[in-house]
Amino acid sequence: MAWKKRIASTASVMLLAAGGMMATASPAAADGPCPASRICVYDKDGFTGNRIASASTNSCFFPQDFTFGTIVSYDNNLSVDAKVWHYYANIGAYQLARTLVAGGFSSNIGVPDLGAAYGDLVCMGNARP
Repeated sequence: MAWKKRIASTASVMLLAAGGMMATASPAAADGPCPASRICVYDKDGFTGNRIASASTNSCFFPQDFTFGTIVSYDNNLSVDAKVWHYYANIGAYQLARTLVAGGFSSNIGVPDLGAAYGDLVCMGNARP
């Protein structure tokens, strides 16, 4: 009987230790650079530099409203696509510049000046300029 208690005790300690390691893992390590249910755009490659994060699935934001350069990398953990719209001030119209797909990411988009012009928008879901 004593050996059963020792085995049960040892097994409990090992399970608690393993559970403690999983519970203390940082969210960033588990989910990458952007929190779950958010889209994050970064103004440097490799998910670095200034970051804008949004949890909205049906709205737009102007990247220029923040201390932000151009969209260079992104991580979209939303269930909807986000679209970057370029504003052509000379004709007062928007044109789709890039789609940031739901569940997608890129450490270097490769589109010069994406979202950097005055009036450019990032819209999630069904939102449009």
